[in-house]
Amino acid sequence: MTPFSNGKQALAEGLRETDPSVSSPDISAPSPSVSARYYFNLTNGDAMIRDEEGIEATSLQAAVISAMEAVEELRAQDPSNADEWQGWRLEIVDAEGRAVHAIPLDALSHH
Repeated sequence: MTPFSNGKQALAEGLRETDPSVSSPDISAPSPSVSARYYFNLTNGDAMIRDEEGIEATSLQAAVISAMEAVEELRAQDPSNADEWQGWRLEIVDAEGRAVHAIPLDALSHH
């Protein structure tokens, strides 16, 4: 397995620190107090950095917004390493281990 750069490790750690509760609530959610655990795994199809802790979010939409904000913020810290993200994506995985959403990381480098 290829060792991961500090940028990918920092992204993985930063994603764990996000707080989806600051995002707008999803009006289709059954109750504001109901939340689910989502995990943010980084993968390029061959290698994977697994999120072992996950986050609690009131909806998938809140988890996606939280993930996108964290990725954008971390990417903005060092825009010179955009090539490092080619082919990588962040997969949002539910508590049952199903990938429920994917965000291509190389596409975010152009914002």
